[in-house]
Amino acid sequence: MRRAILPKHVAAVVRYQRDPLIALEMFNSVRKEDGFKHTLSTYKCMIEKLGFHGEFKAMENLLVEVRSNIDSGLLEGVYIGALRSYGRKGKIQEAVNVFERMDFYGCEPSVQSYNAIMNILIENSYFNQAHKVYLRMRDKGIAPDVYTFTIRIKSFCRTGRPHAALRLLRNMTSQGCDHNAVAYCTVIGGFYVENYR
Repeated sequence: MRRAILPKHVAAVVRYQRDPLIALEMFNSVRKEDGFKHTLSTYKCMIEKLGFHGEFKAMENLLVEVRSNIDSGLLEGVYIGALRSYGRKGKIQEAVNVFERMDFYGCEPSVQSYNAIMNILIENSYFNQAHKVYLRMRDKGIAPDVYTFTIRIKSFCRTGRPHAALRLLRNMTSQGCDHNAVAYCTVIGGFYVENYR
């Protein structure tokens, strides 16, 4: 009697297979096994593997498939992985498109999604667009977290406004967030770059 293939086995093989297209071939072939059905974790793993290796057409095809097989409300982590993959490869518009489509496909972006897209925009010097995303997040009533503040502090520092970054750092606690080491270091780095003492 054969042992059943479990989703955790498929995810492990996908994770450790170096070639993303071989991993995709295995991912697709396992569907033929009696009773096997891909889960959120197997889809997420495969989508991240394809995105990491720049196989975006295959990644997009899998995104279409996952939307039809998994409840859309559970897909935020999958979308975040996809937009980060685009961001790592400098495909900023594609990352923004993934973010914008989340709502359309019934996956309400949370603060984690907003943070991910803002960070991608800032890392690629789209500071005004990142600020607009932040304002949209606030308009939707989504509260910023410590990562949101740290991302905004980074934006202020990279645009030569370390004093604004310091002001934001000081105001974090009044907005319900504790300071973290990254926020402090970012502000210090911003002042250093601007030759402030």
